Amino acid sequence: MSRMIVIYCRYSCELQNPKSCEDQERDVRAGLAKSGIDATNAVAIPDAAESGTRADRPGFKELLEILRQEKDVLLAVDDQSRFGRDDNAYGLIKDLVFRGGRFISTGEGIDTTQRGWELRVKVMELHNSTTIGELGHRVRRGQRGRIERKLTAGDYPYGYESFYVHPEQAATYRGVGPKPEKDVRIYEVEANWVRKVFAWFLAGWSIQEIATELTRLKVDKGHRARKPIWYTSHVRRMLDNEKYVGEWSWGETTTIRDSSGKTKQIPVPEAEQVFVERPDLRIVDQQTWDKAQERLKQLAEMYGSKEGQKPRGPKVHHTEAYPGSLMGGLIFCGEDKCGSRLWEHASRKRKYLACPNRGNAEGMCPMRTQVPTEKAEQAILGFLAAILGSWPSWIEKAVAAMRRVLDDVANRVPEEVAAKEKQLVELQSEIKNLVRQLAKRDSEAMQNYLAEVEAAANALLTEMRELKALLDSKAKMPDDDWIADQLRDKSDLIRDDLRPAAILLRKLLGKVWAHQVILPGKQRGYAQIRFRINGWEALRAVLPAGALHRVVEMLANGHEVEAGISDEFCIDLGGPSEMDKWAPMIAEMRERKVPWKKIWEITGLGSGPAFVAWKRFVDAQKTPPDETVNQPQESDQGPHAEGEGEAA
Repeated sequence: MSRMIVIYCRYSCELQNPKSCEDQERDVRAGLAKSGIDATNAVAIPDAAESGTRADRPGFKELLEILRQEKDVLLAVDDQSRFGRDDNAYGLIKDLVFRGGRFISTGEGIDTTQRGWELRVKVMELHNSTTIGELGHRVRRGQRGRIERKLTAGDYPYGYESFYVHPEQAATYRGVGPKPEKDVRIYEVEANWVRKVFAWFLAGWSIQEIATELTRLKVDKGHRARKPIWYTSHVRRMLDNEKYVGEWSWGETTTIRDSSGKTKQIPVPEAEQVFVERPDLRIVDQQTWDKAQERLKQLAEMYGSKEGQKPRGPKVHHTEAYPGSLMGGLIFCGEDKCGSRLWEHASRKRKYLACPNRGNAEGMCPMRTQVPTEKAEQAILGFLAAILGSWPSWIEKAVAAMRRVLDDVANRVPEEVAAKEKQLVELQSEIKNLVRQLAKRDSEAMQNYLAEVEAAANALLTEMRELKALLDSKAKMPDDDWIADQLRDKSDLIRDDLRPAAILLRKLLGKVWAHQVILPGKQRGYAQIRFRINGWEALRAVLPAGALHRVVEMLANGHEVEAGISDEFCIDLGGPSEMDKWAPMIAEMRERKVPWKKIWEITGLGSGPAFVAWKRFVDAQKTPPDETVNQPQESDQGPHAEGEGEAA
């Protein structure tokens, strides 16, 4: 059986000449012919635009399958780096030789039939793998230089486009010498969609809804996109990309590979990162950005994974973040030992909220009264609008508590910042010493210690930034009149804009409790809703996002929590009928022997309703029945028993 000859060819990226594999194959065949090897029937396996560090190259996997099945294989390449730039080339070639095969690199003169081939393969393996690292270092250095000169390294997101700084140079460039420099600018066609995404998000749309709408509208994803469909990951990255507010960072992560070529991103020390202010590239205004980050944080707290929980995070009812209606998911059963979320259903084109556990059987919830949805909406919205526009005492107390905290911050923070700045100087000095020592003598233990010191310095910088932001917030704290005006504006929003109003209601009210009110002698009643208003959430809704929100959060979670919470409010969604109102007065008149005819004239009720109202009231006042009480008296027989039927 003749030996199988395989020629493997590869080039790295789409920017290279696509004829490269053909050129390599031609040179390999010529090299084999010089060695007296007939390569007429050789099998050529190409890998086009594939990195030599990856083990999942299609052609390379085909080659490995051949080597696994065939024992006598001659593998020929133009140079060993085409075979692979990782650290596994020597192992694969050694396994090939062990199975009776042969490896030839025609361009480098390597042949495993020659003595000393192992050293040459090892040296080339080391050279090829380190070349990748050095190349990456040089590329990163060049990119960093462009970023620091406020140019682009191709790292711009959706909403921007690159352009040549000197178009005349680009027109004459022929691939020789340094490439013409490029900068980046706002691309208004895409930037308008970025602004819409932020607006939709602040209006209460879910990230999934935004992605679905962009796909429905067939919004172009940009020149880099391969598929037209928008996914939630695209929208999520857009909403927290600081470049949209002119803060361009570069080099926060770098890529590393394992032995199979699998890559992952790891963080880079802050000292090696680049941060550039580009106000000319701002697409989203600061207030919109701050509000979006606040909502992303709330969603993360609500749905994000928590310690000790399954990866999907806590089970939060979807209506808390994405309510489908104003009342849906907001009202709960107020009966003891129930507390269930009321379900919405329709009856004769009217919507009601009812307890899912209601019923007459033992152990069922006694809450049989239903909450009319439209009445509840009108009552709560009208009440909130009136309250928020009136500067209630609990809002006043909450604002006063904020001002006390900010006064304390103004007195305390400067000393804390000064102390932390001193610590930071010491840590930075230690970092410099460690870097100098590592340059002389590399040590894994010293590298680990350097990483710990850098992490401590970064944490200290974060603390200092937060403290300075708190200090600045005292100057940014608006006066009472401004806050009162903003609250009145929110009351208008609650009336007019359904989606943000529904989200705001859940923050302001938390839970609304529904109770049933049953009047004496009746089996059915009307609904009453009870709730408290969270003034802290009202302030969070009107104050500028940032440090002031942190002050609100600190007070809302601390000993001042009660200062911003209102007393309990009660709203009746129904009431006693005319019969119910007159019932106690009719009973009192009958005690005084007032004739029924006179009672009809006074109350305006007919004989039947007046008697039924009286009977219900009297029966409800009775003690447990006995022989005497249960026997109706002559005056209890109704108007006809008194000879008044004719008048009736």
